[in-house]
Amino acid sequence: MQSVGLLRGVREVKIFQPSFASGEISPLLHARVDLARYSTGLAELRNMIVLPQGGITRRPGFMPGNVNGFGSFYGAEAKLIPFVYNSSDSVMLEFGNYTARVWVMSGGSAKAIANFVTPYALSDVQALRYVQSGNVLFLAHKSYRPKMLTRKSLTSWEFTDLDFHDGPFIDGSEWARGVELILHKLTWTNGKYRITAATKDNAALFNSSLIDTLLKVEYTVEGKTSTLKAGTSMTYSEAFEVKGTMNVVTTGSDWRGTVFIQRSIDGGASWVDIKQYVRRDVNTQGQWDFTISETEDYVLYRVAAIAGETETDQYSRTRRIRSISGGGTTDTTASSGEIVITISVSGFLRRETYKIMSVANAHSATLTLQDELAAITNRITDTVSVKLWSMGSWGIQQGYPAAIAMYQDRLIFASTPLQPQTIWMSKTGDYANFGVSDPLSDDDAINITLAGSSADCIHSLVTTQDLFAFTESGEWRVRGAGDSGAISPTALTAHQQTNIGSKALQPILANGQIIFVQTQGQKVYTLGYDLNIDGYTGHEISIMSAHLFEGKQIISMAYQQIPDSLLWFVLDDSSAAVCTYNPEHEVIGWSRQEISKHYGMRSIAALPGQKQTELFLITLSVNIWLMTLNERLSENKYMDNTSYYESSMRTLRVNSEGENGSSYANKKLIPRLIIHSLNTSEAWAAPGDYSDEGKNWERRRRVRFDNTGYLSDSDLQLDNGFARDACIQIRSEQGQGLTILGISPTITQGS
Repeated sequence: MQSVGLLRGVREVKIFQPSFASGEISPLLHARVDLARYSTGLAELRNMIVLPQGGITRRPGFMPGNVNGFGSFYGAEAKLIPFVYNSSDSVMLEFGNYTARVWVMSGGSAKAIANFVTPYALSDVQALRYVQSGNVLFLAHKSYRPKMLTRKSLTSWEFTDLDFHDGPFIDGSEWARGVELILHKLTWTNGKYRITAATKDNAALFNSSLIDTLLKVEYTVEGKTSTLKAGTSMTYSEAFEVKGTMNVVTTGSDWRGTVFIQRSIDGGASWVDIKQYVRRDVNTQGQWDFTISETEDYVLYRVAAIAGETETDQYSRTRRIRSISGGGTTDTTASSGEIVITISVSGFLRRETYKIMSVANAHSATLTLQDELAAITNRITDTVSVKLWSMGSWGIQQGYPAAIAMYQDRLIFASTPLQPQTIWMSKTGDYANFGVSDPLSDDDAINITLAGSSADCIHSLVTTQDLFAFTESGEWRVRGAGDSGAISPTALTAHQQTNIGSKALQPILANGQIIFVQTQGQKVYTLGYDLNIDGYTGHEISIMSAHLFEGKQIISMAYQQIPDSLLWFVLDDSSAAVCTYNPEHEVIGWSRQEISKHYGMRSIAALPGQKQTELFLITLSVNIWLMTLNERLSENKYMDNTSYYESSMRTLRVNSEGENGSSYANKKLIPRLIIHSLNTSEAWAAPGDYSDEGKNWERRRRVRFDNTGYLSDSDLQLDNGFARDACIQIRSEQGQGLTILGISPTITQGS
């Protein structure tokens, strides 16, 4: 509070507190009159919020949703997930026990419009992580295969597995060092190409928990040389699978004809001429020596040849013969010898991806080929020994990714129980593809493992300009090292930014900052860019109000951007702490929120609305399971369901600075109080004394305001005694609004 007048010889002082921007501050700061926050802080702020402009107002009440016949109570452990297609098209999904419910805002309250079956048990839904792309919600959980939830309409939703392919993989030397595989002949069975894989020397490798896991094998295909002899009818070579080079050389001195090189990308079903050589004149045209290079997988080549003349040659020769006088001269250019062609194909390393379909025993399993171009059936004609192999990173045995995000048009996953600090990135624009090409391409899939001193799992991913990974021991920044920060397999870095550590709650974005909860669940931090160090630093925003979290833990949080930029933190005692977060205007003000213990708070989420950011709350009540926060101008807005709640504020010990120094330690009397309010009709005010609050509240006075919609001042005479802890209490108990912009108490100083 600020002193605005002190007359010499008069012990009556007028104080003015024009802002409450710091909200409720910790008792540890109640003697810190040297802090700027003391002059804008409060000792208590309950069921009220700090306005970004510095005033305080009552929070609206919570109104129960209308289940509308769609499902029964899902339980207090249900999870809320917003589905936001755009700012005017959004719904809230409530995940319960193998069931989800769809909520929309209608007429100022929530209404259920559909429900659908889910694969998730109630005990698992809190660990779900999600990211949305258009009408598809991608979901991740360490115990479930990644899923896609597609909205077909507001009342029609469909779950499908994310059919990831071509990876990711764990190298076989890490999985089971020294184990070799023997692959037997590829066969066509029931619409799939199948193969039997066995381990050399009956080494143990397979078990039933590996069913549906990917298996990549790599083995050498030896180079090959073949000779083709072609006469006057079209002759074809065998088909060669080429990945590398193929060289075609003709021999023979007197041949005339045409040689073709043909390419097939569909396993030989169709062929395209990519190169041809026509030899018409043996005197002027030499042999053909041509090499092609191929980088794609599963491409077939063959050579076709025919000796003799082409139709064009025949036509030209006929005209030439007819031009000779007498017509009796013969043309010896019509003769042709046999074409001899040598075809040399380089060896290459073949990579194939299979899925384990069934397990016979620890050393034998049946696999199905995953490659789309499986029509090349002669790749394995007998058996092949495989020393280089990789097991899929995700599966029942390995676990599935626990975190998910979208970054630079890649779907990002992170952290399985087996690889807790690994991040996997899909191919660019191909969210289910985790393959890499040879040679590497900039849009190939990527994986990176954090090089931290601890092996804490990545529980959440957040994307801004960079990608951030959160663990219980630190916060990591992952970014591209290419132009403009673009990521690629050869341009990616990961550096730990802070070692604060975070609880396994999905961080949220607010005002350009990442908001997260510290590991023990009792501190709130922001992570933001610091130009001075060209990196990201963390700052605790709860330190001035740390008492709100003592003996409690944060279990859920949400950001209500409109109208007041509020961060909501639900605590495990069924209450909530709310922070008005507007740091650019130096407003970080905390308050405590309590609803009837009959209801209790459990889980919270925010959703864009037409007039405000809608706040959805899961409660502990056996009768009320979901509530939404009313709009400020709605009727009955100061009721939680049908019950009025009390809103109150209490100032810090009043203090003034004068000729005789600070009055902090002196006894004081507060005989008069002016309350500056807005859109307020009435409230109750009383002097305060921390040691005898109840007795002082008995001296309360009803405050009536001129509710004109503009600033109104109410001047009260208070009845209280002298006290060192003299302060002001103001409460509103029924349905009236209460917005306080400032207070002006008059104090009489004692000694």
